[in-house]
Amino acid sequence: MALGKQLDASPRWAALLHLNGLEPQIKDEHFILTLGDFSPRKELIATIALLYGSQAREAACRFPARLAWLQTELQLPVTPTDQCVELTDFLARAPAQTISLVFASENLSQPSSMMGHLFLKVSGRNAEGQTLEHAISFFTDADSFNIPKLFYDSMVVGKPGYFLLSPYKDEQDQYLVKEQRSLWEYDLALQPYEFKLLQLHMIELKHARITYFFQDFNCATLVEQILAIAAPHMQDKPSHWVTPKSVIQRAQSAQLIANVTVRTPAKWLVKNVQGELPDKVVQQTQALVDADKTSDLATWSVQLEEQQGFLVTNLARAYNHYRFEQKDVTFERWQKMDQALRPLEQRFAGLALETNTSRDPSLAPRERQLSLGWRHHHGRDLLKLDYLPMSHKLEDNNTEYNSENELRLFDSALLIDPRNGKVSIDHLTVYGTQSLLPRDPMTGGLSGGVTIGFDRQMKDATRDGMAFLMEGNIGATWRPSRDIDAFALMGGGWGYHQHGYLYAKPTLGMLVREVFDMKSIITISQISRPLGQSGATTEMRLTQSKYLDKQNTVMLDVVRTRRSGQTVNRLDLSFKRLF
Repeated sequence: MALGKQLDASPRWAALLHLNGLEPQIKDEHFILTLGDFSPRKELIATIALLYGSQAREAACRFPARLAWLQTELQLPVTPTDQCVELTDFLARAPAQTISLVFASENLSQPSSMMGHLFLKVSGRNAEGQTLEHAISFFTDADSFNIPKLFYDSMVVGKPGYFLLSPYKDEQDQYLVKEQRSLWEYDLALQPYEFKLLQLHMIELKHARITYFFQDFNCATLVEQILAIAAPHMQDKPSHWVTPKSVIQRAQSAQLIANVTVRTPAKWLVKNVQGELPDKVVQQTQALVDADKTSDLATWSVQLEEQQGFLVTNLARAYNHYRFEQKDVTFERWQKMDQALRPLEQRFAGLALETNTSRDPSLAPRERQLSLGWRHHHGRDLLKLDYLPMSHKLEDNNTEYNSENELRLFDSALLIDPRNGKVSIDHLTVYGTQSLLPRDPMTGGLSGGVTIGFDRQMKDATRDGMAFLMEGNIGATWRPSRDIDAFALMGGGWGYHQHGYLYAKPTLGMLVREVFDMKSIITISQISRPLGQSGATTEMRLTQSKYLDKQNTVMLDVVRTRRSGQTVNRLDLSFKRLF
């Protein structure tokens, strides 16, 4: 009967098995019964034989979601699962009246967090009427700064994956307090049957041995496949690289998202509110909070214009909370200040802080980009083809982030000489990050980045040379006005071109977010010992972006390089498409 209804071809069956096409991505014989000779049809036959064979009671506890799906599709009597101790305990310990998608924002300083993290949250009341919240998360141990080894292990060999249930408060403390990362919570709009399947499937995954692959079976991949049990059409258009943001956007398109809540860390709340106030007001607020002068703060906030007084009160509370999180003040001192500040907010009951919806991951730009352009360099005209499979560059529209930054994974560009068809590599960046976090008097802030890959350095007035580079930088960024960032970075690294060499690369720059959807980046850098040769190279660069819309950009890149009295100019003009 099951084969007659072609249940083996059902998208929901594929989601329950976590298939990529016709291939199971969970290589565990305890989870896939026919792993040695797999097909969806054979797996369906084996599952039915197990669920309705001599070991039916044990099988019902092992695969409760598969059983519930078959009973619904074939209109079979419901098999009781009261004897399933683990399942009963799970449903009691983690009651779920609400299931939510949770996105922990990116943290470029940690390789394991550079694209954000996606997990599930279940909330509900237990038998005693207590409200409980739990996180259900898939992750691997990736807290390593040995980037080459981390990429090899997670992309080629695979790393052990962990599928765990934990108190949601622990996750909140980790992301909001310790790592100062925002949490976006998306409540899912599920039908009772879909809700039940998702709950039951968690037990099926609990004991499965799952291998984590960064590019094709990560936290986002597993969550998307779980959601596809409720909304199978989420996987109608498979992606070669599933990311946390792409899953949220697909869930939005599938109309699975009902409500959105954002939890902002104290650090970012301080930074965001500061941007709305004059520097003198910020300095005065900080001084009064540091001195615990609550009464003076109360008197002063009332004297200010209403909107400004409201912002000062919120800034004071956020800064006080941030000081406590950073262990700069004791719990007693934080609590005393917080209790004194709370009544001040009641004076501004008609006002509220607005959430910046442009930072909602469901509205984020696409994370792949392809650009085609023209380059004039060394007296030659070349075609340039640039492909970034993941994720974004500094020149892109980064208003969704709290600061200007970039993350480039396997960014590559080819140069084509139209006269003879010769093709050469312009650059290949395996891994590159840059964060320009503006400093402020309350929370500080460092800027920095890392780049690993192949790039060109100036050899002489007529030639460049390709070198393998491992480069890093650290410094500071200042925001003198809302639309201008100025930065100073001390950088350098190790390169290889015929032989290994060390080099320094200090950089000064300015980034301007302009009217008419444009952005300019101006930098001046000095590279000591380019390609391991004596002497230094000074590079001045202007990058101009014009955003036509969320997916299309026109780019102008002008570079002037000077070394040993010789000057070389380079001009790039290109069109970029995000997809």
